[in-house]
Amino acid sequence: MPLRMADRGAVTDPQGLPTSSRPAQRPFSLRSRLLLSATLVLIIALGLVGLALDAAHFRGAVTSLQMRMESYVYQVLAALEVDPPGRLRIEADLADPRLRQPGSGVYIRVQGERDLWTSESSLVLEWPPAPAVAPGQSLFSEPAAGADFFSYDYGVGWQLPDGRILPLTVSVRVAADELEQQTRAFRHGLWRSLGAAGLILVLAQALLFFLGFRPLRQVARDVARVESGRAPRLEGRYPRELEPLARNVNRLLDTEKSNRERIRNALDSLAHSLKTPLAVIQAGLQVDSAESRHSMQQAAEEMNRLIRTRLERAGATARRTLAAPVPVEPQLQRVIASLQKVYSQKMIAIDVRLPEGLAFYGEQRDLLELLGNLLDNAFKYGRKTVRVSAGVVDAAASRPGLRLRVEDDGPGIVEAHWERLLQRGARGDEHVEGHGLGLAIVMELVTAYGGEVSIGGSDLGGAMVTVTVPGS
Repeated sequence: MPLRMADRGAVTDPQGLPTSSRPAQRPFSLRSRLLLSATLVLIIALGLVGLALDAAHFRGAVTSLQMRMESYVYQVLAALEVDPPGRLRIEADLADPRLRQPGSGVYIRVQGERDLWTSESSLVLEWPPAPAVAPGQSLFSEPAAGADFFSYDYGVGWQLPDGRILPLTVSVRVAADELEQQTRAFRHGLWRSLGAAGLILVLAQALLFFLGFRPLRQVARDVARVESGRAPRLEGRYPRELEPLARNVNRLLDTEKSNRERIRNALDSLAHSLKTPLAVIQAGLQVDSAESRHSMQQAAEEMNRLIRTRLERAGATARRTLAAPVPVEPQLQRVIASLQKVYSQKMIAIDVRLPEGLAFYGEQRDLLELLGNLLDNAFKYGRKTVRVSAGVVDAAASRPGLRLRVEDDGPGIVEAHWERLLQRGARGDEHVEGHGLGLAIVMELVTAYGGEVSIGGSDLGGAMVTVTVPGS
C-alpha cells in the first residue's frame, strides 16, 4: 500500500506528531502559583532563620567554653603551690575528673621559668611552646587551619617569699570535638524542628488558600451555570471583596438582556410599521398606472425612513453598563444653546438649578437624547419660562443615580393622557398634540437604565416631566 507524503509545511515534533495536534499546556492556576511562591518564600525564610540560629548557638557555645576554660585557670591557681626555688606542685584534686584521664580532651599546663606542671590528661599531648602573656592578661584562640584545640592562656605574676615575682603562664586546651558534637546535636534538632514547622506551615497555607479561593470557585461555578442557561444571573452570597464583581457581572447580564429586549421591540415595531407600506405596494402592483407607481414610491420611501429610524433608535439606546460618568451641566448648556437658536423668536428664559459636580453614569448620547427631547418639548410649548432642575439619587451607591425635571409655562398635558403617553407605542399625534414622540423616546432610554418617567403639572402653569435613573 503506498504511503502518503507528509505535508511540506507541517511541523512535527521528535515523535513525528504535528505540533498543532499536541494539547496546549495549561498554565498554573492562581492558587498553585501562590502556594508555590509562598512555599519558596517560607523555605528561604526558614533557611535564613536556621542559619542565624545555628550561628548564634555556635557563638554562644564558644563564649560558654571560654568562660569554662577561664574557670579551669582559677581552679589551678587555687590549688597551685610554689616553693622558694620556684618548683611547681598541685597536690589537691581538681574538680573536673577529666583532668585525670589521659586523652580526655581537656588539658592544663602551668609553665614557669624552670619548672613545668601538666595535668594527668596531658600525657598523650605534645604541648607547643607557651606564648608570652603579660601578668593579668589572657589570650583566647579558636581552632585555626590544622589545629584541633581551643586555647586559653593566662599570665600570672607569682610572688615568692623572698619578694621576687615569678612569671607563670597557665594554658588550657580543649579539644574541638567537644564543641563540634554539641553543635552537631543542636543543628540536627534545629533543622528537624524547622522542617516540621515548615511542613505544618505549608499545610496551613494550602488550607488557607483552599478556603480563601473557595468563593472564586463558587463564582466560577455560578458563571458556568449562567453560561449554560441554568441560571439567569449570579445569585450566590459572596465575600465583600467579590460583591462588586458579582454586581457588575449581573449588571452586564441585565444590560445584555435589556438590549436584546429593546432590539426585539424595535424589530416588532418595525414589522408592525411596515405593514401599511407593504399593503400599498401590493395593491399598487395590481394596478399599472402613474398614480399607483407614485403611491408605491411613497410607500417605499416611508419604509426606508421607518427602517432607518428604528435601527438608529435601537442602536442609540444600546448602552454600556460601566460607562464613565458624564458631567450634566456641559451637556445641558450645549442643548440649551442649540434650542435657543432654534426658538430665538420666543425669547424663552431658562431657570437652571443643578448641584455642583452632578454626573450621569451612562452614555453621553443617551444624556443628550434625554435632555434634547425634554427641552425641545418645553421650548416648543412653553411661553416665556422653562425650568430645569436635577439632583442625585442613591448618593451612597458606587454609581449614583440622577433625577432630572423639566417644567414649562405652556398649556400643559391633559391629565387623562399622562399614563397613556408613557406606554410603549403611544404617539402624541394620536392622542394629544405634541409631547408624544419625544416622550416615547425618553421612556425607552430611561427604561433601558431601569428608571422611571412621570408626567405632572408644574407650578409654572404647564407640564412637568420627571426622569429618575436609579444608582447601582
